[in-house]
Amino acid sequence: MVKYPHTYNKFKELSDIPESEWTHLEQFFTPMTFKKNEHLLRAGDTSENMYFIVKGLTRSYYIDQDGKEFNKIFLAENEVASAYVEILMQIPARLNIQALEKTEVLAINFKHVQDMYERHQCWNEVGRKIAEKFFIIKEQREYEFLLLEAKERYQNFLKDYGYIVERIPQYHIAAYLGITPVSLSRIINSSKED
Repeated sequence: MVKYPHTYNKFKELSDIPESEWTHLEQFFTPMTFKKNEHLLRAGDTSENMYFIVKGLTRSYYIDQDGKEFNKIFLAENEVASAYVEILMQIPARLNIQALEKTEVLAINFKHVQDMYERHQCWNEVGRKIAEKFFIIKEQREYEFLLLEAKERYQNFLKDYGYIVERIPQYHIAAYLGITPVSLSRIINSSKED
């Protein structure tokens, strides 16, 4: 019997996952709840976990040597948060993952994910599609930072995150765009005038 039917249905959008495969995977899930502003992961920590967000919102961010924060990505319901590159490279996390609101996740150790790849082709398809999504996001971010003005980056942010923009504090949006909160206020005000 499926313990997490909503999550199962979301994963089935990525691949035709037999119920028996899903129930096998479920035994490796650890349900966890993080309070608002609590960290799932801090830079310097070693973590092998991937977190499927059942409910809530996270941000992944870096802190430079001066203590300035740079938001990398925001992830909400039905998305996977992790320090994936660091897991693959087997190095401590370089980024932080923080809950921006009370967040419920299903945590799974990456070792179990790798074992699932060997069990059934459906898991390879799930892994590939999730990796492709993050590759597209990364390429888009690089393009925007290299070639677009701040106002255009903000407009793209609204397209990409419009479904959760009201849940993200404005200063975090500014840190995502690489601008100050004051600059973001100017952009928002000028957009209203357009």
